[in-house]
Amino acid sequence: MFRRLSRLLLPNPFDRMLKRTKGKRVLLGWNRGLGDIALGLYAMVQRIREIIPEAEITFLIRENLRDGFTLLEGVKTIVAPEWKRGEPYDVRATLKQLKLDPENFDLIVEWPNPTEWVRWQRGRVVPKLKWNQEHDQLWKKFNLSEEFTYIGVQAVAETQYGLWRNWPLERWDEFFALLKNQPKARVVLFGFGNEPRFDHPMIVDLRGKTTLFEMISVIKNRCSHLVLPDSGVLSMAYYLDEIFPIQVVSLWGDPNHGILKQNVRSPNPLLVHRPLVAKERNLSTVSAKSVYEILFPEARPFAPLGKCSKGGTSGPVKRVGCLILAGGQGTRLGYSAPKGMFVIKGETLFERIVKKIPKEVPIAIMTSPLNHEETVGYFEKNGNFGRKISFFQQSMLPLLDEWKRPLGLEGPDGNGSVYRRFVESGIADQFAKAGVDLVTVTPVDNPLAQPLDVGFISFHRQSKCEVTIRCIERNSPEESMGVLVEREGKIAIVEYCEIDPKEMRAVCEGGRLKYLYAYTGLLALDLAFIRRAAGFEMPLHWVRKEILKEGRKVLAWKGERFLFDAFEGASSIGALCSPREECYAPLKNREGPNGIEAVERALS
Repeated sequence: MFRRLSRLLLPNPFDRMLKRTKGKRVLLGWNRGLGDIALGLYAMVQRIREIIPEAEITFLIRENLRDGFTLLEGVKTIVAPEWKRGEPYDVRATLKQLKLDPENFDLIVEWPNPTEWVRWQRGRVVPKLKWNQEHDQLWKKFNLSEEFTYIGVQAVAETQYGLWRNWPLERWDEFFALLKNQPKARVVLFGFGNEPRFDHPMIVDLRGKTTLFEMISVIKNRCSHLVLPDSGVLSMAYYLDEIFPIQVVSLWGDPNHGILKQNVRSPNPLLVHRPLVAKERNLSTVSAKSVYEILFPEARPFAPLGKCSKGGTSGPVKRVGCLILAGGQGTRLGYSAPKGMFVIKGETLFERIVKKIPKEVPIAIMTSPLNHEETVGYFEKNGNFGRKISFFQQSMLPLLDEWKRPLGLEGPDGNGSVYRRFVESGIADQFAKAGVDLVTVTPVDNPLAQPLDVGFISFHRQSKCEVTIRCIERNSPEESMGVLVEREGKIAIVEYCEIDPKEMRAVCEGGRLKYLYAYTGLLALDLAFIRRAAGFEMPLHWVRKEILKEGRKVLAWKGERFLFDAFEGASSIGALCSPREECYAPLKNREGPNGIEAVERALS
C-alpha cells in the first residue's frame, strides 16, 4: 500500500535525477535480461531525450547483451567482460577496471528500475527496435530449405520460473507429434545449450548455434510462425520495427508480464499475435491442440450446417443503425471510381442502398484511403440523400513481393478491420448515444439487399444471438461462395477454396447439396459484440493479386482480414435463410453470373 501511494504522490525518482543533471553525458548500468531492452529501457531512453534533448546515452553491459543493444537506436555501449547475469556489480569500480574515468559522465544510473520508473509508458509507448538490413542474409548459413514452412520455437525461457513461465516438456512433445500431420512443417529451435532434448525428425535444432542477429534473420526471413514463452526472444520479435508476415503464439502463466503488460500493438503491421493464458498460473493447462489449431486453423474439424431457420418474424425496428461496407474500387467492372458510385439501372449502388434506410436511422459507411475523399465528396454533392451519415476508413497494409518483402505500396486490408476502425472512429459511441444497440451490415455491391429488413432484425432480437447471418441456398454445385458450417457447436463461415472441390459439389440423398447454405455478407450484430471484437487479433489471409507498380503489372501478396473471423468470439451465432431473389444479387464483374446484366435482371 505504501509503495502504491508513494508512486502516486511522490515525484518520479528517474525524472527527478534527470532534471537535476547539469550535463548531457548519461551512463546506465544493465546486467539483466534481453527482453527489458524493449520493455523498459526503450522508454527510459525516450524519457532521457525528452528531459535532456542533447543527451549522449551509454549503457554499461555484459558481453552477451552487446548485439541486443544495437537494436536500441542512438545509444552507445561499454562491455564489462567480467559481468555475469544476476551477479551484483559496481559501475564505478568496473569503469576504473576498464581504465575509464567515472567523472566523464554527468549522470551515472547504477541500478535502473524501469518497472517502477517508466510505468507511465504501458499502453502508450510502442517500443521500436531498429534492424540493420545488412543482416538479412544471415539465415542462409543454416540451410533452411524454402520448400518448408518453419515454426520458430523457444522451449525454455532463459530465466527459470517453473510452470508459470515454461510450457511443460510433455506439451512440447504432444505439439511436435501433432505437426506430423503437416508434412511441409519444420520446427526451428532457438535458445541456449542443447537441453531439453527432443526426438522428432522435423526439428532443426539451432540452440546455442546462432548469434542474436542470425536468430532474428531466421525469424524474419524463414519463419511463418513463432511459439514462444514470455522471454527476450518474444519481446525482440514482437517489437522489431520491420515489415514481415509472421504469426506469434505466446504462452503465459501470468498475463501481468512482458508484452501483455506493455499492452501495445507491434510496430510490425503484419505481425498477428495470439496469446494463450494458462489457468491458475500453470502452463500445463494450455493444450498442444489449442496451439496447433491456431497455427493450422484448417485442421479444426467442421461439418456442413444441417438446417437453418427460414422466414423472419415480425416486430418493431428500433434502436438499429446501418453499416455499409464500401472500401472497394470498381476495377473489375472496368470502372475507375469507388464501386459504390457505379450506376446500375439509373441509380448508383450507394443511392439504391441508402434510400432504403429511413431518414432517422444513423448510417456509417466504411471507405478506404483509396476512395474516401471521392466517396465523401459524392455524398456531400447529394446532400447525403437526406440521411445522417458518418464515414470512417478501413486500414491499409503493406503489399509484398513474391519473396514476401515490402513492395513500397499499400492496399486495403479487407473488411475484417471494420470492428476496430468503427470503434476507434468514435462512431460506435455516436450510435450508442442515439440509442442504437444493433447494427446491420450491408456490402455496397449488393443492390438487392434490404439493410433494415423487418423479418431479419426481429429474428435476431428474438433469437438473442450476438451475431446473425443472413444466408441463401446455393443454386448449383459449381457456385463458388463461402458456406455456413458447424464447428465446435457454433456456426462458422468457411471459404469455398478451403474445402475440397469434390465436397463442394457433393449432393446428399434427395438431390440437396451437402454444403447448402451460402454466406451473403448480410449481418445483424449487437453493438456490444462489435465493441468487443474491436479488441480481437484478426488473422491475416494472404492472396496473390495483380497490381500496377510504376506503370507495369506485377504480382503481389496482399494480406486481408475477414469480418467473419471474429464470429468465433461471439457468445452465440444464428442464421436465417432467405430466398435469393429477396436479398442477394452481388455485382462482382462486368459479365457472368454476378455481372451487370445478371444484376439488372434481378432488380427488374
